[in-house]
Amino acid sequence: MFELFPAAVVSRSPTAPEVAMAHRHDDPLVVTTHAPSPTGGRDGTPRTFVWRGRRHTVCAVLDTWQERRPWWRAVGQGDAPSTAGAHPATERRVWRVEARPPVGPVGVFDLARDDDHWLLLRAHD
Repeated sequence: MFELFPAAVVSRSPTAPEVAMAHRHDDPLVVTTHAPSPTGGRDGTPRTFVWRGRRHTVCAVLDTWQERRPWWRAVGQGDAPSTAGAHPATERRVWRVEARPPVGPVGVFDLARDDDHWLLLRAHD
């Protein structure tokens, strides 16, 4: 199940506004990344990801930011500290990417690295 959030209003003509939408998913992904370079170049940014059995190739990174992860979802679900005493991170890195599946149009996706796994947060229309 997914929720719909209006992302922006795009007008093609004064009489026919069109609403661009972002579909929220929180689906797990398999992601390959660029290896970090010693000179501070590519820092683990996504190269490809597999979503719903289809490999998408990242054409461009449009933006990246840090955001608070929804830590409250884990409260009461048995998320105890590890044996080393480390708690899950309270923030995660998000990449907004333009990516192409093998067949079909290019899409815009928000991918997040959450502790030790990747998630597709949103797919934008």
